[in-house]
Amino acid sequence: MAGLSVASAQISVVSRNIANQSNANASRKIANVVTVNGLPTLASVSRASDDALLKNLLSANGGQAQQSAISDSLTQLEATLGTSTDDSSSPAALIGALTNALQTYEAAPQNIAGAQAAVTAAQDLANGLNSASTTVQNVREQADAVIASSVDTINSVLSQFQQVNDSIVNSPQGADITDLQDQRDSLLQKLSSEVGITTVMRANNDMAIFTDSGVTLFDKTPRSVTFSSTANFSAATQGQAVYADGVPITAQSSPLSIHAGRLAGLVSVRDNLAVTYQKQLDEVARGLITDFQETDQSATPTQPAQAGLFTNGGSLTVPATGAVVPGLAATIQVAASVDPSTGNPELLRDGGISSNGAAPYVYNPTPGQAGYTARLTQLITNLSQPLAFDASASAGTQTSVTNYAASSASWLGTKVSQASTAASYSTAVQSTSSTALSNATGVNLDNEMSKMLELEQSYQASAKLLTSVNSLYTSLFAAIQ
Repeated sequence: MAGLSVASAQISVVSRNIANQSNANASRKIANVVTVNGLPTLASVSRASDDALLKNLLSANGGQAQQSAISDSLTQLEATLGTSTDDSSSPAALIGALTNALQTYEAAPQNIAGAQAAVTAAQDLANGLNSASTTVQNVREQADAVIASSVDTINSVLSQFQQVNDSIVNSPQGADITDLQDQRDSLLQKLSSEVGITTVMRANNDMAIFTDSGVTLFDKTPRSVTFSSTANFSAATQGQAVYADGVPITAQSSPLSIHAGRLAGLVSVRDNLAVTYQKQLDEVARGLITDFQETDQSATPTQPAQAGLFTNGGSLTVPATGAVVPGLAATIQVAASVDPSTGNPELLRDGGISSNGAAPYVYNPTPGQAGYTARLTQLITNLSQPLAFDASASAGTQTSVTNYAASSASWLGTKVSQASTAASYSTAVQSTSSTALSNATGVNLDNEMSKMLELEQSYQASAKLLTSVNSLYTSLFAAIQ
């Protein structure tokens, strides 16, 4: 009878394995048989596990989610460059279009159509910078919203983890907890995609979870993970940090900032990459205002320089040299006095854009003189002259605004390429880690079917033996009677 009972229990375990063959979260269950007083006994049911491979998979999950979040966000930023850095919608290309329009106007300064075309090119450039700035802040806002969603997911997973972990810890000695352990590992994998984690196994199969930077996420009970989202982003907006157990885990200044997971990738985009690109756009805008500023043309100048073709929302103030003006790319616009629909585009040739054609900001010695080109030549030259740019924008410090815009496009293109490569690599690492864990702990259908045949044969043999013994006893009792 003991043999039949054990064989039946083993068949049941193998049947569970076969049923779970397509379940990626199910491990292979093992029936542990021992001999007690000469009889086979099912001592327990355990599962195939590999702590090292699971640890590798959790780390790979965090890396893959982090790099994918960065790559996806940077791809959205890349839209500001069009289909390539040479696309007509990129700031660098729009500056090139303005330069060409100015050169065309310079060649025929008497042609008002050339003046209108040059001003239109300037408006396209200003609108392009406005649009690019809007895209950057939208990407930051989207990242912030996904951070909030990720925090909700983390708290939900930790709550589920407590229920499963408590069931494991409180299970009777010798009870089959393998399915519960599978559930717990599955929750760990889900959690590791949101935030980099490490785990510690303690007595009675209890488990604690920490961030990869050492902050407690779960220790008997889940720790609260909190975050305050921001509704609207501008260049001056600073996103809020995520806190775990009261400790900031995403602030750049925090010594306990996380290193992996979707949260780490989103925060990197919101607070670093997108911010740097916004600074570059703002510096392009500042460079344009500087290059097209107008100065006092009196014999003895006394008036300050004023914004000419490009202004900061209509202001005549010229930004200080070498320092980012946050959000300038969002507010740069062409002066109304030179707008073809409301003003005089020929002021671009003559000067006096900032003063509506009044002295002392007029360059043309004979205002209205159609053959005057000196101011146009100067503006074209300015676009290729070095300016001082803020080093924190990471696109150069001493170069022309034309070259700076090209450097900015190159910087973003490089970041996009690097992020795409890193995302592809981390996805491959994750796939390899998952396959390795599955091979070590998952169900192999061929092996299980083979084992099932062996157990069925063993069961049949035990049944035949029992039938033979029963037949002998029946004959013996009949003889005695």
